Amino acid sequence: MAVYIIDKGNADIAVSYARMDESPKILLIQDGLYLSPDMFSDLKVFVFSEEVQERGLEDILPQSFERIDYSEGIDIMIDEKIFSFC
Repeated sequence: MAVYIIDKGNADIAVSYARMDESPKILLIQDGLYLSPDMFSDLKVFVFSEEVQERGLEDILPQSFERIDYSEGIDIMIDEKIFSFC
């Protein structure tokens, strides 16, 4: 298990790697919030509530994308291997 931190730039590569993981956790950050939700079908996706609100995406992102705050993001990453694609 690992956390894949994904921004917009390398998303295709990141999702390909994540799909090889048994139970990946995706954390979309910054402009990664603008990626097509279809890229992440069947994957567990987390987004920072603050970033969603700043970009006005509350009604656009799927409800399946779990909204978390920054401290919850740290908790998710503490015990996992982290791959950053930012």
